[in-house]
Amino acid sequence: MALGRRSARRFAAAAMVVALAGCSARPGTQTAWAENQKMDCLIRCGEELEREAKQPSVVRSQAPEVLPPTTVGRAEVGTAKPAPGKSVVQDPVNIAAPDVVVPPAVQPAAAAAPAAGEPLAGDAQVRIVASIGKTPIYESEVREAVYNRLTEYNRLPDAQRQAKEKELFREELRKIIERELVLDEMFARLTAMKQTALLGRVRDGANKEAEFRIKEIKKEIGVPNDEVFRDVLRARGLTLDGLKRQFARGFMMNSYLRQTAGERMNVIALDEIREYYAAHADEFKAEEKVVWLDLFVMTSRFKTPDEARLYAAHMQAKAVKGEDFAKLASEHGMGDSKFRNGAGIGEKPGEIFPQDLEPTLLAMNAGQVLVKETETGFHVLKVTERTRAGTKPLDEKVQAEIRRKIQAQVYDRESRRLVDTLWKRSQPQVWID
Repeated sequence: MALGRRSARRFAAAAMVVALAGCSARPGTQTAWAENQKMDCLIRCGEELEREAKQPSVVRSQAPEVLPPTTVGRAEVGTAKPAPGKSVVQDPVNIAAPDVVVPPAVQPAAAAAPAAGEPLAGDAQVRIVASIGKTPIYESEVREAVYNRLTEYNRLPDAQRQAKEKELFREELRKIIERELVLDEMFARLTAMKQTALLGRVRDGANKEAEFRIKEIKKEIGVPNDEVFRDVLRARGLTLDGLKRQFARGFMMNSYLRQTAGERMNVIALDEIREYYAAHADEFKAEEKVVWLDLFVMTSRFKTPDEARLYAAHMQAKAVKGEDFAKLASEHGMGDSKFRNGAGIGEKPGEIFPQDLEPTLLAMNAGQVLVKETETGFHVLKVTERTRAGTKPLDEKVQAEIRRKIQAQVYDRESRRLVDTLWKRSQPQVWID
């Protein structure tokens, strides 16, 4: 399963590498929007929303699952009833990129009033809270993301909880806007290059990733099937389709961002690594630590202490030759370590038990095997991992760790630069309290 997941990622990334090489100019976005809109409308609202997308307002949803109402905003999904000539969508406010002022949006056109006697009660409704050009962003998707962070606010007092929910709502809305900006850019570039087949393959890879993530979650929480899983998600304010969509679109966004920053991420010079190591010495401080194994030989089991000593030396010789120490301890040990496959208790100074073994263990090196005599017998000790206090040397392991840190910084910086550019260009409009 893990292999399939990695293959899907490699396939999607490799496909974009081929398609995007040498392409720097941004084409028009109309075709790209059409591609993006197809996915949105297919999952969320079907053909009816597609027809009414040009007039964002309260619309009927064909989605089979209705989430509980949120405390964010003035209108609750599923209960809002616009008066004739009025829209449930709120006045526009700005959630702009740093140093960017988004001009006030024009209030969306009001939805047509229902015919006399036509009931709205019980109909699931979808509220549009933001738009990128003609691409709407729905409140339900943002609420799903907020509910997914329930542990951050569910134990707070009412007033604090509502304030925290609003804060998280804005935070998650911004993330979704940024994701859609990146995907719009990706779809536009691939569509302009007439890579419609590639778009399909990228989506297939993203869907496979989403299915893998769903299976992992189901496995982790121990649900037997999708029906039970839907109930679990509904209790948290989530939907299965919505969760899959978040995983799939997040995968596509990250793949594109990695491709965009890929060239710079793959060129990390040794000088950069050394500079990082010198400037962040605190990150490479090591604490005293020893991971060890123990095979105890009890003196009282033998006629004389010398016989016990010889037996311990025999076990030591087997361990030095490379025999499985855990197996030796389980089969020949005479203390409680035999029930732990020989694992010793404690790894840091002051935590090692028995305490009289600590000085010996802290003086040993990784891979070393010694016999320590105590009042009741002999401990055959083997150190499997040894870390000494101080600064870690700049060896290959530390260099690889630093390279990953620098790559993460490059990814964040390049991604932020692209998102800010797209935000300034597209000027997303937001309609929330």
